[in-house]
Amino acid sequence: MKKTFKHLFLYIFLTSIGYSSEVTNQVSASYYNYSGNYNYAYYDVSWFYSIIGDINKGSINLPDTEFSIFLSNSKSTYEGSLYTNNANLVLKTDLYANQKFSPFLIFQWTFDSTTALDYRINPGIGGKLRFGKGFSISYAGLWEIEKYTGYEENSFFRHSFRPKQKLHLMEGIKIEEQFFYKPTSDFESYLIENIFTIYIDTVIPGVSLSIQQNYNLNSNPPPGYKKEDTYISLGFSLQL
Repeated sequence: MKKTFKHLFLYIFLTSIGYSSEVTNQVSASYYNYSGNYNYAYYDVSWFYSIIGDINKGSINLPDTEFSIFLSNSKSTYEGSLYTNNANLVLKTDLYANQKFSPFLIFQWTFDSTTALDYRINPGIGGKLRFGKGFSISYAGLWEIEKYTGYEENSFFRHSFRPKQKLHLMEGIKIEEQFFYKPTSDFESYLIENIFTIYIDTVIPGVSLSIQQNYNLNSNPPPGYKKEDTYISLGFSLQL
C-alpha cells in the first residue's frame, strides 16, 4: 500500500516538472552553539523548490499548476552525543494555484527521534480557499501510516485543517503564520502545529534573515513523553 501511494504521487509530481515555467529555489539554515559548563550544538537546514505554469499533455490541460517540494532536517548534539534528530519531506501539487479555490495533492513523510516517532507518512487530497489580504484556509483528508519506537505500525484516516496568514508590514519585512489542526477521523486524538515566521530582507540581494517559532502538540503521545514541544530558531534564507 505504501509503495502504491508513493508511486502515484511521485508520478504526478514528476509529470508536472516538465511543463512548468516559473521557478523558486530557496535554501534556509540556522545554527546555534554553546560551550563552557556544557557543550550543546544545534542546526537546522531546509530547502524549498517550486515550479508553476501550465501543463498540456495530450487531452490534459491544467493551467496555473504548481509543484513544490520542501525538505528540512534538524539535529542537535549534547556533550558530543546526538540529542535530537528530525526531518520532514512534503511533496505537493496545487491545481489552479493562484485562483480563489485550488485543489491539491499532498504527500508528507516525517520522523522525530525526540518524540520516539520512527516515521509518519501522509498521502492526501484537499483544497485551499483564498479570502484576500494574504489569508487562506485549507482542508485535506489524509491517510496516515505511523510507527513509534517499540510499537507496531498503525494506519488510519486523519483530517487536516489549516488557516494561514501572510502579512507584508512594510518593504522588506514579511510575517507568515500557519496553524495546523489534525484530528483523527473520530476526533478523539489530534495533532497541532503552529508555525510563526518573520522574514527580513538584507542589503544583499536574495538573502533574508528569518525568525521562526514552532509549537507542536500531540494529544496522545507515547508513554513517558510530554504532549507539547516549542522551539525558536534564527537563520537566513538564500534565493538561488
